[in-house]
Amino acid sequence: MRKAFTLVELLVVVSIMAILTIVTVSQFRTARKRANDVARKGDLNSVAKALQLYFADYGIMPEAVDGQIKTDVIRKWGEEFKDSTGYIYMVKLPTENTDGWPQYCYKTDSTRKKYALFAKLEVSSDSECIDANNNGVGDFICGLSMAASEGPYCYVNASPNARLNGKGDFEP
Repeated sequence: MRKAFTLVELLVVVSIMAILTIVTVSQFRTARKRANDVARKGDLNSVAKALQLYFADYGIMPEAVDGQIKTDVIRKWGEEFKDSTGYIYMVKLPTENTDGWPQYCYKTDSTRKKYALFAKLEVSSDSECIDANNNGVGDFICGLSMAASEGPYCYVNASPNARLNGKGDFEP
């Protein structure tokens, strides 16, 4: 009559537990990356709505300076978005919270009738993370000097009347 587990049985159980732990942790990391990307998309959607409200009031988009919004002064990411009269369009512009990642980027066309907002997504296989060839790896450049480690943007939220080429430039 056996009263204890053998060494082989214990090793098998420990191995199975290790495999399950590895699978669970990797799935958790992927879920966290996807959640961060959903938050980024939501952030840019909120900014897009605020920009459309500004356009409704003034007939042009705010100026874009180094990827930031400029009304009477440059509104940095993380600051309040308001016009020169003090009307608040957004209490706090969102910021990129992942260390080492490029900040969100805003640009307009020369007429300031179109806008584009850019972000880098963590999950490059996301269907909305695109490049000019629709390969799933983005290459949008916002006109900022970016460190090589930051890489290009791959997600864009553009005004409905805007068409962008594969590098994030406005097409006529």
